[in-house]
Amino acid sequence: MSDKAKLPCPPYATFSSFMTFINKLRDTQIPSRIDNSVFGNASGSLIYSILSALKSLNLVDADGVPSELFVDFVKASDENRPAKMAAIMRSAYAPLFSASFDLTSATAGQFDELIRNEYEAKGSTVDKVATFFIAAAKFAEVEISPHLAARKPTASSASAGKSKRQRKANNSDNPPPPPPPPPQISDKALEYKLIDLMKEADIGDEERSAIWTLVQYLTKKKATDE
Repeated sequence: MSDKAKLPCPPYATFSSFMTFINKLRDTQIPSRIDNSVFGNASGSLIYSILSALKSLNLVDADGVPSELFVDFVKASDENRPAKMAAIMRSAYAPLFSASFDLTSATAGQFDELIRNEYEAKGSTVDKVATFFIAAAKFAEVEISPHLAARKPTASSASAGKSKRQRKANNSDNPPPPPPPPPQISDKALEYKLIDLMKEADIGDEERSAIWTLVQYLTKKKATDE
């Protein structure tokens, strides 16, 4: 077993929400720090996913301070953004652009294997990582193989297979089993509660920093356990 340390999880936000945030800053102003207060009334999950994407793409540092690369990308015209996004991707997704991996011929399976081997991503997170990457590559005009471009979510495929087996069982000569009790609606995940807490007006910078550290730990642990 390799002891190689894995890289932090790549972006798994939706690419459309990521670009909506970028465009919002271009239409208003780039703040000196990207934190949860910049997102207004956005949900905790959306805030965290975009902040994580910005850090993973090296657009902000650990404290949320924008890099020159980020400022340049936000201010760029629509015509110039694809080339700038391509440069961002080549730097942030180094293993995918290495000489040992050919994006122009790779299968979806090979992509998934690399993500699991090189990054801290498991389970359904890999689907989200792939969705963001494929959309970003299309936007940046980065060539990827048609096999990867046509990738289907593996989590959805597994669920579909399970449903098919269930339908086959229900259509057999045996009477169908009684329906399971309705699932209980789980409470909001702790990390989202913590992000909502950070939006309270009476929370100071020191408390926000401590809460953010805890949120990062919980999210990393969740991705690793999946």
